[in-house]
Amino acid sequence: MSNEAEAAPPEAPQPAPAAAAKPAAKPQRDIPSQAQLAEWVAGQDLPTLEHLFDQLNTKTFDAKVMQIKKDELLPQHWQVISRLEPPPDDEFDRLAEVERLRRSYSDPEVAARRVDALRVAWRELRGKRPSLWNASDVFAAMRRLIDKKRGVAFHDFLSAVRDVWRGLELPQGREQLEVLWGCLDFLRSKTK
Repeated sequence: MSNEAEAAPPEAPQPAPAAAAKPAAKPQRDIPSQAQLAEWVAGQDLPTLEHLFDQLNTKTFDAKVMQIKKDELLPQHWQVISRLEPPPDDEFDRLAEVERLRRSYSDPEVAARRVDALRVAWRELRGKRPSLWNASDVFAAMRRLIDKKRGVAFHDFLSAVRDVWRGLELPQGREQLEVLWGCLDFLRSKTK
């Protein structure tokens, strides 16, 4: 018998190992459209607004705000905070805009969530009245909320700010709401 007959049959070739498994694609987030943002500015509820800011760390947030500033949608400076400590919470509860905000919601749970979100931001801005905030103040508060991991739902916070500004009789509130709208639309266009 020959050696060839005794040799074991050749093994089937093994497939080459995959070079590197591709990471699973991130789940698609439901980003609000321009039309939905316009409806939100007009007073509609928009829970998907939260998706513009979920999973953000301070570095990513700063990069997005720098893009907003580069496009000249916001002033090129952060708001200076003069106080070291915020005033007591009872001062917040006595603000006229907070009382109006509480009364503006028919659902007490929504009112409580939004007033609480506004309170946390008010504390981060060391007691500056929400009716006097501008869009830069809003982003400064959001940065502090992200940095300190306060766990505020940005949908509730931004909706509370919107409703405070919509309730003002002076044009400053409407003007700042327009600026915020432009910034959110810009962020929407840059968010995947």
